[in-house]
Amino acid sequence: MALTNQYLILNPSLKRIGTLTIDGATKFSNDSVKIQLADADTTSTSYDDDVNVGTKDSYTGTINLNAQSKKFDHQGSLDVLQGQPDSDKVVAGNNLAYYDALSGHWYVMHIYSVEESNTAAVKHVTTANFTNLCLFTLAHHYPIAMAESDTDIKTAFTRVFSDTGWTLKFNTANAMTPHISIDGKTKASSLLQTLLQTYNVEVDCYVDIDSQGNIQSKTCEVVDQLNVDKVYNEAIFGKNMTSIKRTTVSTPITKLIPYGLNGSTIALVNDGKPYIVDDEANQQYNPDWQSGLYYEGVITANTIDHAAGLKSWAEQMLQLFNHPRTYYEVNVTPTFNPPLGATIRFKDDKITPVLDASGRVIQRTTSFANPYGNTVGFGEYVTVPVATPAWLQGYQSAISSAIEKAKEDASSVKPVALTPDGNNFTDTTQTKRIILQAWEGSTNISAYIDNNGFIWHRYNTDGTLDTSFNQTGYLLQAAYSSVGTLHGTIETSYIQDEPEVKLQTSAISNLGSFNPDDSTLGITGAAQYMCPLSNGQYMTSRASSNNDVMFVLHDTNFNPISKMIVSQGGHGASFSIEEVNGTVYIWYAISSSSSTDQYAISRIPYLANVTLSNDDTRITRFCTVSRYIRINVDFKHGYVLCSYYHGEQNVLRLDEVKQGNYNVLYSFDATNYGFDPNRQTYQSQGIDFPYVYFQSGDYNMKDSRMVYAVNVVHGGQEFASNYLLDMDLGLTDDVVEPETCNIIYSKTNQPELLVTFNCKYQDNHLERVFVIPIEERLPMTTEGGE
Repeated sequence: MALTNQYLILNPSLKRIGTLTIDGATKFSNDSVKIQLADADTTSTSYDDDVNVGTKDSYTGTINLNAQSKKFDHQGSLDVLQGQPDSDKVVAGNNLAYYDALSGHWYVMHIYSVEESNTAAVKHVTTANFTNLCLFTLAHHYPIAMAESDTDIKTAFTRVFSDTGWTLKFNTANAMTPHISIDGKTKASSLLQTLLQTYNVEVDCYVDIDSQGNIQSKTCEVVDQLNVDKVYNEAIFGKNMTSIKRTTVSTPITKLIPYGLNGSTIALVNDGKPYIVDDEANQQYNPDWQSGLYYEGVITANTIDHAAGLKSWAEQMLQLFNHPRTYYEVNVTPTFNPPLGATIRFKDDKITPVLDASGRVIQRTTSFANPYGNTVGFGEYVTVPVATPAWLQGYQSAISSAIEKAKEDASSVKPVALTPDGNNFTDTTQTKRIILQAWEGSTNISAYIDNNGFIWHRYNTDGTLDTSFNQTGYLLQAAYSSVGTLHGTIETSYIQDEPEVKLQTSAISNLGSFNPDDSTLGITGAAQYMCPLSNGQYMTSRASSNNDVMFVLHDTNFNPISKMIVSQGGHGASFSIEEVNGTVYIWYAISSSSSTDQYAISRIPYLANVTLSNDDTRITRFCTVSRYIRINVDFKHGYVLCSYYHGEQNVLRLDEVKQGNYNVLYSFDATNYGFDPNRQTYQSQGIDFPYVYFQSGDYNMKDSRMVYAVNVVHGGQEFASNYLLDMDLGLTDDVVEPETCNIIYSKTNQPELLVTFNCKYQDNHLERVFVIPIEERLPMTTEGGE
């Protein structure tokens, strides 16, 4: 099965469920797929590399300096017009497969996010962003720790790919045995990039598909040089090159200052000097060399701790930096499409100086819908940090890249206006919400724009600007007279380095631990969720037998005082506490006694040591939905958060819920922010409007312990943090399962994240309780943004 110009749609189990074609039943457009085997630096002469090349002074085998540039990346995007037969299958979590005739392989691309927008014709378009399934799999896998040792290539790759479902195929004569270690806390995706550079090899990650479109095998092939035996035809400007861009980093580095582990230098083995120089290159490229001046640069290898090894490595790196470096990006005709890794000769006698050279293709960008937009990139590689592609480090890293690009090129930031209430008014006194988002490429950067940077203009009916209208902010309540005449813009001078809120991980408080079981009260099982009371006590929930839910009241030291059981109450995944005139009420989504598919947002009075039947009249049911939900209530701002298994988060107004109305005010899908329900276990959530927090992590420790925050109004992500990697909780337990994710307020009215973990060390079970302050970004003054 080798059909080109189409994408097969595969579900999370890699079964074919649809097809996208250029001119068939479900059409796609604007597809662009980029694949690369190395990086080329075209902008910078400042380097800060964390390169994992080991701590030995040297290692066996042949060292190619350009190995430091090896980096496998494979990602892309396409547009699909909604309303077609298979349009609704282009969603985050599904996959696209396409056939590349040049390599003779099928590639599966995982859809990690989608965006929806309107065209000028008011048609809805879904933009799918995807990446090679192998890279996505590795980004969610943490290989088992391996002690530092001399390691051959097969052993190293096998350890990194173990338990990923991908089969390794070795076509390499590599005999190197560098010093390799695995700490057990590094993603396999990052380790892959390290191995590519350390062993100076390349990979191709593809699948075999049968005639029905079903995946038969998943292969990662390791080679010395991809397509090294292929020498392609000449590329000549005006013939098969439609345009060419030559970029040269003109300032060489002739004096290099290397830093190693903990800021160590080479002074001990270099006559007291912390730097090395290349006088020959300096005389050739530096006109001020006779004055003793050099072109200086700094480079860091945070894993090299031996001075001699650091100097040896720096001397190798200086050979990369001691001359001008050139990279070429060429637009080619559809008939000229050299495979990745192939060597081509390219000519252009129109450019100055005249171009007549040859080089390997290190990057390709292709499109089925627009083959005239195909490009190839070739030239000299240069050192880059051993790093995961931006999307692999989570949505947050994509944001970082987008912020950098937005600051460099303000025109790349695009305003997107949303009208969730529509624009049809029933009377002239009605108002409608209009939400303004800021996008850089395919990344929503709204969380990094100060509220004053969302600027609204109103135009009069004659087309002139209404100078009396002056409103800012990402949320606007538009009057009847404004709709159709409002125009939103983003003032990029208000771009911030920090999101609206972030966890203050340097000020984490450990409130204590407690045994979840108590034989006296008959309490067993892990506590699912925790809420504090105004008197310093705590309430927890846990699943009980027969689908009952148990609520337990604890004193200020977490000792259990009493319990209450609600028959057929459900899992107890999350709840909230409301205190009225000394009575404690539990807001909870209780299951129906008549139907397992019915859940009601309810208020339950806490009655110590009482068992309530599911239909007890003391339980107030406000509104019912036909699926399982987990709720959290923001009484401070008046909102209710309803969460679903697959990641959908709905926000409702509290006063409307009390009236029995399930009217969704805002909504987002957690899968668009890095959460993968097929690989992660959703745990719980909390709301502090407009911010929604949610977390994941299974008891079996096979997925990441993650916590996320999203502004539910403009849809921008605030952060995505790993509890075990991005902060220090001081935990040494064998099992750390996130349970509570609840927003509380301190005595100084600062928002805090109350988080509990179900922990196990050997045979001991404990519930551990932490509070993490939430730092809110200070607003900019209007003058500061201008």
